[in-house]
Amino acid sequence: MTTTSAKAAEKQGVTQNVEAFLKGRFSEAQKRFQGLEGEANKAFRALETKGQVAAKEVQALWTKVQAGELRADPRVQELTKKVDEAGVELRKRLDGFQAKVVGAVGVASQSQVEQITRELGRLSKKLDVLLKPTRRAHRTTKNSGGAASSPRA
Repeated sequence: MTTTSAKAAEKQGVTQNVEAFLKGRFSEAQKRFQGLEGEANKAFRALETKGQVAAKEVQALWTKVQAGELRADPRVQELTKKVDEAGVELRKRLDGFQAKVVGAVGVASQSQVEQITRELGRLSKKLDVLLKPTRRAHRTTKNSGGAASSPRA
C-alpha cells in the first residue's frame, strides 16, 4: 500500500505544481491585460478629446461658410479665381474637342444649326410676305367662280 500512497502523494504534488504554475501565469496575463486596458482607455480618451476639438473646428468653419466670411479670405478668393480660370480653360478645350469631333463626323455644330435656323426663319418670313397677296387673289377667284366652275362638280 505504500506504493499506492506514494504514487498518490506524487500525483498530488505534480497537480499542485501545475496548479501553482498556471495560477502564476494567469495572474501575469491578468496584470498585462489590465495594463493594456489602461493604455486603451487613455488612447480612447485622447481620441475622444481630439474628436471634440475637431468637431468644434468644423462647426466654426461651417458657421463661417454660412455667414459668407470665408469669401472675404484672400486665400479663398485666390482659390475661387483659380477654379474659375480652370473652368473657362476646360470649356475652351471641350468646345475645341467638340468642334473637331463634329468636323470629323461631318455633322453641323450647334452654332451652325442655330445659324441655319435663324436663316430659315428669315427666309420663311420673306416667303410669307411674298405669298400673302397671291393667296388673297387666289381665294377671291376661287370664291367668285361659283359652283359651276368648281373642280369638284
